[in-house]
Amino acid sequence: MRPYSGVNRFSDSLPPEPRWQKFLFVVLFTFALFFFAPRFSAKVAEYVRFSRELEELTKREAELRTQIAYLAKERQYLEEDWYIEKLAREKLHLVKPGEILVRVVRPGE
Repeated sequence: MRPYSGVNRFSDSLPPEPRWQKFLFVVLFTFALFFFAPRFSAKVAEYVRFSRELEELTKREAELRTQIAYLAKERQYLEEDWYIEKLAREKLHLVKPGEILVRVVRPGE
């Protein structure tokens, strides 16, 4: 049998910590909090700014992809004679020999 050590082996409670250790922990934690808080808040602000910028760039990318698809289709049309003729008639107001250009003018134009 082991000799009596003065400590109840069946006790669920731990021996109390010395108060100076708690005080030291609080002081060090407070120091760390004041030291790292400005850096942490700057990083959080930077993260928010970057996430907004990423969202804007994602929208811009979608718009550019739509524009690329439109321009690719336009390029295909420009290889066709009928489309070139259509553009010449609408934009440049050109007519074939023997045709008469009739232009409708609306009030206010």
